[in-house]
Amino acid sequence: MVVTDFLTKPDVQAGLALLVLSVLLVAGFYLVSIFRDYAAEDRDNTQEVLSNLQEMHFKGDISDEEFRTIQSTTHQHSAETASVEDFPLGDQSTST
Repeated sequence: MVVTDFLTKPDVQAGLALLVLSVLLVAGFYLVSIFRDYAAEDRDNTQEVLSNLQEMHFKGDISDEEFRTIQSTTHQHSAETASVEDFPLGDQSTST
């Protein structure tokens, strides 16, 4: 009976609601991080993409123009990715 009286107080109910909300948020962030890691590991590396592209070009599946367009786009994307990975993720401000 004392426990039920305790749970009927508005401040206790608000605290419990915040606790449940916090647990649900942590679980949601955890699940999202798992799926993001899985998706990041699923990407092909640039060398595999280029070798597949060359194979498609040699088979005649894509034209010379399509080959050059996709190849240049892939090179640009890999250069952008490499330049982003070269910088540290911390504070990037410079002090003089």
